[in-house]
Amino acid sequence: MTPQPKSAKAGSARKPAAAPGSKSAKAGKPKNPLIEKRSRNFGIGASRFTRQCLTPAGQDVQPTRDLTRFVKWPQYVRLQRQRTILAQRLKVPPAIAQFVRSRSVRPV
Repeated sequence: MTPQPKSAKAGSARKPAAAPGSKSAKAGKPKNPLIEKRSRNFGIGASRFTRQCLTPAGQDVQPTRDLTRFVKWPQYVRLQRQRTILAQRLKVPPAIAQFVRSRSVRPV
């Protein structure tokens, strides 16, 4: 019997190739040392521990959110929205549908 050739060292394992689009593969922009990223605290109430940051104590200001979905809209607004959705869902004959999707172009 011939002895099998030994592969690389037993302790060293080959690393898999880097995933495409990973951070290590990209050549990122140089970071500005004057701007440092800090964690934000959006908690409610007073904090016991002060942090070393621009605001001496308390919480950070929360980002504004779009709350239009949770507003109780007037009835005429709800009706006109429901009407447009129903018109989209209903099957409209082509003779009528040609006027719904017409382009408003001024004649020259």
